Amino acid sequence: MALALISAILLILLVLIAVRFGLNRGQLTNDGEPARQPTMHASGIYSIIRSSPRENIMTAKPDEDEIGKYISTLNEDMRGQTLTDEDKHALLNQWNSSINTSITTVEEGDQCDVEFYYFDFIPTECPVCKQYFTKGKFVTREEIFLNPCILPPFHPGCTCKIQPHHGKENLRETTELGMLPLFKNQELPALPDWKTVIKLSNE
Repeated sequence: MALALISAILLILLVLIAVRFGLNRGQLTNDGEPARQPTMHASGIYSIIRSSPRENIMTAKPDEDEIGKYISTLNEDMRGQTLTDEDKHALLNQWNSSINTSITTVEEGDQCDVEFYYFDFIPTECPVCKQYFTKGKFVTREEIFLNPCILPPFHPGCTCKIQPHHGKENLRETTELGMLPLFKNQELPALPDWKTVIKLSNE
């Protein structure tokens, strides 16, 4: 009986070794090298936060058709400047370009694990956005994930841009007060009405 028990134990050990060997072989690449296991981040939500903001921002903002239809109904901008067909076409192109710039900026920042982004006005200060926030106001990557509407542009003719902060930039020319958070008590601040249209400067 003892011999039978020993034989059973040896059989179980052989089966376990064979299973382990089979699993290890399954983890080899075509070159015979051990397959690399995916790296798990410390936070389960990390990979979600770092996903491209493209889909979210497209949902949060008016699409190209809605912007185009609205602009086509206007004869002048908020300052009373005449809007020609050429001006309207330029505004629509600038809207699309600005959205793509914001998306690309965040996507590239994710490759470098950028955690903070600050607002800037390029090439000139936006007369609409400056009433809501100043240069240098910053947001976190998580705030962008939770509130994609905070990515520029905010309205046709908006010159606001979002810039990555790597911790090395000299922000003295960006803001007089230093970097300050856009959010207060985690509440979404008021943002410009997207129907506020500013004719693009020719400068």
